[in-house]
Amino acid sequence: MNRLALLVLYCAAWAAPCARADDAAAMAVLRAGCTADVQRLCSNVQPGGGRILACLRQHSDALSDQCKQAAQKAMSMSGNNTPSNPPGAPPPPVPPPNPPPSEPAEPAPQTPAPSPAKHSAPVPSSGPGSYLLLKKVKITTTTDDHPGEAPWTTIEMLIPSTWDFRGTIQMYGGKTGCFSEAFSVLWQAQSPDSVTKFVGIPNYAWQYSDDPQELHNLTDPNRRTHTGGKTNDTCAVARPMSAEQYFRQMVLNDLKPAMTVESVEPYPALEQLVRQRDGFPPADSGNGGARIDAIRVRLAYQLSGKPMEAWYSVALVTQTYRAGRGSLYDIHAVDQVALGAPKGKLDGNEKLFKVVMSSIQPTPRFIAYTNKWIANYYQIQAQKEAKMDQIQADLINYATQTYLHMSANAQQVSDIGFHANEQNLRDVRTYRDPSTGREFELSNQYNHAWLNGANEYVMSDDPSFNPNSELTGSWNQLQPVQ
Repeated sequence: MNRLALLVLYCAAWAAPCARADDAAAMAVLRAGCTADVQRLCSNVQPGGGRILACLRQHSDALSDQCKQAAQKAMSMSGNNTPSNPPGAPPPPVPPPNPPPSEPAEPAPQTPAPSPAKHSAPVPSSGPGSYLLLKKVKITTTTDDHPGEAPWTTIEMLIPSTWDFRGTIQMYGGKTGCFSEAFSVLWQAQSPDSVTKFVGIPNYAWQYSDDPQELHNLTDPNRRTHTGGKTNDTCAVARPMSAEQYFRQMVLNDLKPAMTVESVEPYPALEQLVRQRDGFPPADSGNGGARIDAIRVRLAYQLSGKPMEAWYSVALVTQTYRAGRGSLYDIHAVDQVALGAPKGKLDGNEKLFKVVMSSIQPTPRFIAYTNKWIANYYQIQAQKEAKMDQIQADLINYATQTYLHMSANAQQVSDIGFHANEQNLRDVRTYRDPSTGREFELSNQYNHAWLNGANEYVMSDDPSFNPNSELTGSWNQLQPVQ
């Protein structure tokens, strides 16, 4: 076992003496640097009972450079406060006097530690004693088919308990005239100081065909004008493209203030979420199926003279149908979410970003209602098209069946409680309330979760943390479901 790997296991195994008040920052660096190694090498190991430590020992030679560097920094930060050697434990290695020059600087903590006995700002970190206090928020609506009915829930999600939230559903509130995007979902969640913000952007859709006759049909206003949307607004026609091309060509120039792209990375968790929610097969199935390209873009910009950073996530869903001598492409940009924060604070919100993203759930009733509404409009369009072109009518009827299938899948997803084999890819896990038996799907970025009677949640990585002694109210610990 190399010296750095031994150091990681030593400090992890004896976390109590290593994490005295003057060494808490060192332990935070150590845990943050080695979290990915635990997920990569020990993801199938149930936490608790020293099993994670045993797994790391078995894979000591495979620890990442990041984990080794974190161990070096932790020891240099600890100074002379190295813990005494417990009986039977190997002697701790002596670290080099300074971290290697290439090591990145430790990010400043996002928020101060919580004060006992009262609600405080959430701490999205993995340091000892840290926790994330969440609340469930909802977007509601009313419908004309049930006059006098109270507003019902369309979208649910979790955000930090101290944040403000507002959201709405608007008919044709986005910039597209496609039937499929008639219901525009807009929402914003922001921190109390209004500096850190989550924003939900409405979906966007367009179509294209490589068959000349079908392309002519798509651009014919007599066929494409909507009767229920904006005046003379039609579904856009453009070539298929990748998610990155969509962002650069159709989103970036519209962002205010102006932003520059720093990086673009695949987002497989979002891809799997879209596949499960909409009933698409787990892999691209070619003609008649769906190709899903999900990305997360890192951006830089200035706000009131201060440097800022942001993430922008989007999934591009491309469905392909036979049309004439070619194909018809039905393309949707969905799950567009942006998170903005001051420069240097974005990476500290990594867990928070994943927690919020994995919690956004349209209710089965909303999915079923909107898809049936869209299918109805497609049927009206099909009757219109039948007078012009039977082939086009058949195509639209096929699209109608697709949306009806998605509605049926929404009910099926509800019946199984949103369980799926892709939970790890979607960064979620299932918890059960032992007092009621009710199950919850929450982020897997934290190992422990609690629930109170006021629609609030607490998540923490510290096994010794107890919100009943730190916060007001009565908190019931949730049990992870195996």
